[in-house]
Amino acid sequence: MGGGEDVACNRAGRFSYILVYCGQNIRSRIWSRRRRQKLTSIKIIPVKFCIELSLLRENSREKFLEKESEKLMDQQYHSTNQRISIHPSVLEMYERLNSDNMTNVFDRYLPQEKMRCNFCLQGNSCQLCSHGPCRISDKVGAEFGVCGIDRDAMAMRQLLLLNVMGSATYTHHAYQAFRTLKSTAEGKTPFQIKDVNKLRMMAESLKIPNSKDEKEMAWQLANVLTEELHHDYDDPSKMVTAFAPRHRQKVWRDLAIFPAGVLYEISDATASCLTNVDGDYVSLAKKAMRLGIATIYTSQIGLEMVQDILFGTPTPHEVEVDLGIMDPAYVNIVFNGHQPWTGFATMQLAQQDKWIQAAKEAGAKGIKIVGSIETGQELLQRTEMSSVFAGLTGNWLHIEPLLATGTVDIFAMDENCCPPNLAPYAEK
Repeated sequence: MGGGEDVACNRAGRFSYILVYCGQNIRSRIWSRRRRQKLTSIKIIPVKFCIELSLLRENSREKFLEKESEKLMDQQYHSTNQRISIHPSVLEMYERLNSDNMTNVFDRYLPQEKMRCNFCLQGNSCQLCSHGPCRISDKVGAEFGVCGIDRDAMAMRQLLLLNVMGSATYTHHAYQAFRTLKSTAEGKTPFQIKDVNKLRMMAESLKIPNSKDEKEMAWQLANVLTEELHHDYDDPSKMVTAFAPRHRQKVWRDLAIFPAGVLYEISDATASCLTNVDGDYVSLAKKAMRLGIATIYTSQIGLEMVQDILFGTPTPHEVEVDLGIMDPAYVNIVFNGHQPWTGFATMQLAQQDKWIQAAKEAGAKGIKIVGSIETGQELLQRTEMSSVFAGLTGNWLHIEPLLATGTVDIFAMDENCCPPNLAPYAEK
């Protein structure tokens, strides 16, 4: 592996490199800004490697990639005694975390892995009522829980509860999106309607009158989507009817899994998991499928469409990612989680002379908005790289290595993928 001096496409401090994912021959072009002060030892695949790769035939290229990826992983394994990450930047920051005795996701995983309970792994345990916890074991003749539930229903009930938590979180995000669209139509947010065509498409699909007044249409759309969240069984869901394939709608009706609104399905599924309410694994599985369909059509589709309406439909463009985008010369505000509202609003403020000057008076060159996790992806796919927007750091496994760089001034979290034990990093 070569150093930074061998890297192609050196343009304005950006470097391109090919990332080889271990054993699967996956190549990704990633643009990264190398920090000059602290992350100087990041290793990336040099030009020579890229040229050799391009000259090989397809079958030889795959073997070459596999060989090189194995070498890379061996290097990482010997440097950390465990396969932490394919990202050299994460490996470097892991070394710092390790030397500073900082708790981190990689070190926390190992002791948990050594003591995982086979009953839990197989779904043969339950802690839902005061008669438990119960476990299913053929060795001691425990074929049922105290209440009489068998192993299949016990496992399916646990899966349904996990589905409920995921659906509830996405639905919380969707509700905030619909509220934001309505508030934008009322002139109460800093946002504008950017994709008018998508607004009109949604309005037409849901039989909302096509008005010349875009704000009126947005207001009505927000109301319809909010109502769809808690739509009952009395009438078919407008979102499911409008967007689901018709032949699938018939299948769902035949199986009795045509859904109501997602909030109704969350309530139904949660109530069914109470002890002695539903102990049949087929019934529980059908509720899980119905909840999944409701989540897609009455929550997630509306959520994605509204974010496109407000912030623009994503388009392909060159982006910058990984920990190397962090520049210690700037005030770095990182937005992490799933909901992009505050990130987009702060990006607007960070472009104002008032705040740029305030940053300079504090000794910084300016302000950088940085994305992390899904919030970062929402920003990244809709925003060009600029003097204000720095790009995306990575997924939730990058969070603690990111904080270890010492370049983060504000780490703003909203909901999903927000680790609960970051106080030691703030103190450090």
